[in-house]
Amino acid sequence: MKILTSQQEEILKIFSTTDDAQQFYLAGGTALAAFYLEHRLSEDLDFFTPQEELVQILGDKLRDALEKAGFQAKTLRKFKTFYELIATKEGESTLIHIAFDAPFRFEPLTRKEFGVKIDTLVDIATNKLLALWGRYAPKDFVDIYFLAKEKFSLEEIIAKAKAKEKDEGLEEYFLALSFHKAKDLPENLKSLPVRMIKELNLKELKDFFVEKSVAMLAQEK
Repeated sequence: MKILTSQQEEILKIFSTTDDAQQFYLAGGTALAAFYLEHRLSEDLDFFTPQEELVQILGDKLRDALEKAGFQAKTLRKFKTFYELIATKEGESTLIHIAFDAPFRFEPLTRKEFGVKIDTLVDIATNKLLALWGRYAPKDFVDIYFLAKEKFSLEEIIAKAKAKEKDEGLEEYFLALSFHKAKDLPENLKSLPVRMIKELNLKELKDFFVEKSVAMLAQEK
């Protein structure tokens, strides 16, 4: 099953030719779905770098390169550590995020697709759990659920996230509260704002996180 759209593939190729592109890597849900799990579709592209000073520089260069390639490219947000733009061509749009990420890694970047470095599975999993901890997005619950079913145990992912965020303090109590938010997900797939490829039983997903939350909170007492 093809995960990436033709437009996403074109943008990746353009990105790979941009100055400083090799200091970045494709991460997030799109990298996870396209190159590891093939479980859902993803509409945006997330590029991370450990070099904070390159975020705005690369963002501007990519915007200009996209425009030269016939895209309408518009900067939506521009900060020191985060740059967001949208690229539109022939009525189709792709949201692009360029962001700073801590240089801490579990595995080196060795894989490339379309000339772009691809984040490792373990590092994506770690960042996904940290994202879920902070925002409770349905797509993060879906991603962690499939990671825990197919690649790692949930305990492994939690341990990795704690190692990465050891200075910030990833407390199990607050992580358990985040997991419990799964109960607020829709009751049916049609209402879930995630376009699935693999079969998903929403009740099983919700039960998985709520039961884990209850167990973690019980250990905290």
